[in-house]
Amino acid sequence: MPTLTFNKKELIKLIGKDLKDRELEELINNLKSNVEEITEDEIKVELTADRSDMFVVEGFARALREFIGLNSSEIKIFDSRVVVRQEDVPIRPYISCAIVRNLELDEESIKKLMNVQEILCETIGRKRKKAAIGLHDFDKIRGNIFYKGISRNEKFVPLGESEEMSLIEVLSKTEKGRKYGELILNANKWPVFVDDMGIFSFPPILNSERTKITENTKNIFIDVTGTDKNSVKQVMNILILMFGEMGCRIESVRIVGKRESITPEWVETPIEIEKSKIERFLGEKFDNEEIKKLLKRMGYKVVLERDKIIAIAPPYRFDVFSDLDVIEDLAISFGYNNFVPELPNVFTKGEILEIEKVSDEIRELLIGFGFQEIVRPILTNEEIQFKKMLVDGKAIKIKNPVSELYTQMRTWLLPSLMEFLSKNTKEPYPQKIFEIGDVVLPDEKEENGAKEIRKVCAAIAANGSFFAEMKRIVLEIAKRRRIEVMFEESSHPSFIEGRFVKIYSAGEEIGFFGEINPTVLENFKVYIPVAALEINV
Repeated sequence: MPTLTFNKKELIKLIGKDLKDRELEELINNLKSNVEEITEDEIKVELTADRSDMFVVEGFARALREFIGLNSSEIKIFDSRVVVRQEDVPIRPYISCAIVRNLELDEESIKKLMNVQEILCETIGRKRKKAAIGLHDFDKIRGNIFYKGISRNEKFVPLGESEEMSLIEVLSKTEKGRKYGELILNANKWPVFVDDMGIFSFPPILNSERTKITENTKNIFIDVTGTDKNSVKQVMNILILMFGEMGCRIESVRIVGKRESITPEWVETPIEIEKSKIERFLGEKFDNEEIKKLLKRMGYKVVLERDKIIAIAPPYRFDVFSDLDVIEDLAISFGYNNFVPELPNVFTKGEILEIEKVSDEIRELLIGFGFQEIVRPILTNEEIQFKKMLVDGKAIKIKNPVSELYTQMRTWLLPSLMEFLSKNTKEPYPQKIFEIGDVVLPDEKEENGAKEIRKVCAAIAANGSFFAEMKRIVLEIAKRRRIEVMFEESSHPSFIEGRFVKIYSAGEEIGFFGEINPTVLENFKVYIPVAALEINV
């Protein structure tokens, strides 16, 4: 979760009510955030990742102001009739643009704008990969505006420089170029915004010196580009929230390309909720006026009907997807400390699940064979799970991964063990490891499109052949579980040809064992033979 530092005096001024440190801390903590430090001038806050509207001080103050019952003005978007013509730019296909007018800037406020730009690019933008921001003096842009891909040899004067550079030179000669150049390096055409005077923006690297924001800037042209449409929209709407709270006039831009659109997409989201569901989930009865008051404190507009309510989420609340999110906000507004605890009137007795008993039995057996247990994340990525293992496969993917290391659910355990062995090549051999854990398989028959399965995987990394040892372990597991198993020689890309066996029980395939393909070992930088087994628990 991001930890941000705000100017305390500015925050209190934006809230519109003088608050003591203790009151301010209590207020912030009520909104799922955590105050880490308050000084005379600053306040350091750990924010939840879902409330990205609070990443800017104006949005943070708006949330706090509404929570204590103070009104916030509505932010409106006006038509500017400015057009950006978008050509095909595969490396960064999504864009959003807007115009901000009537700014009053000084040196301090310019620094603040640059700081906000970096915060949003680093967090929501995932270090500018998913989204990057360009802020330009609109009055210095001339004529028609195009977003296009061009040759890396085209030139412009980058921000902070006095001489023209080619785009490829920008990547090697500037700090931002060296830091973010890899995001576009392999593209045939590099993304730029151009007007009648040439390039004025080179996303996601640098803006031009020509359209630099100064204390004389009154109007700003915003460009947000990226590889993820939702991230681009999210970043833009938070900027609109910030400038709107500053009292600026916000104007839309028409994007004309394969499809025509108006940006920013400043659209409220209506969500319908059955009143009975609120009581069922929270265990409290609320009358209509109380529901309206509580949700208004969280920034919603509310329409009351007979048996349901319609909560209208503001355009900058990207954490609200369903009625459950609204119910959670209602609970936050009511205050968790105000719920009266109740003991359940159902008597239950705890008992270990059968699958845990079986897992413990297999665990003890493998430890007896001299194996050491490891625990790996259920999340992985395509490179480890499929490409390095020389197989194709389908997995449940994470829609908005926090890290490139964890982009999908694992469908088998062996890649996790291979990754573990690759990190321990300096440790003495033999290395005997195992994991008992869950995997998630795509399954259209299931209600949520996936099913969870418990598996056990063991591996021996040592000189020599341990094929027979793996078979012996499988037979011992089968003996302990009182099941009959059969073996069938087969082939698998991850294993040496002729050294791979499928395991069957009651006519159903339950696992496999064999010796790992040398190419797989090379992919993981493991330079010693590995034998492995994997069985459905």
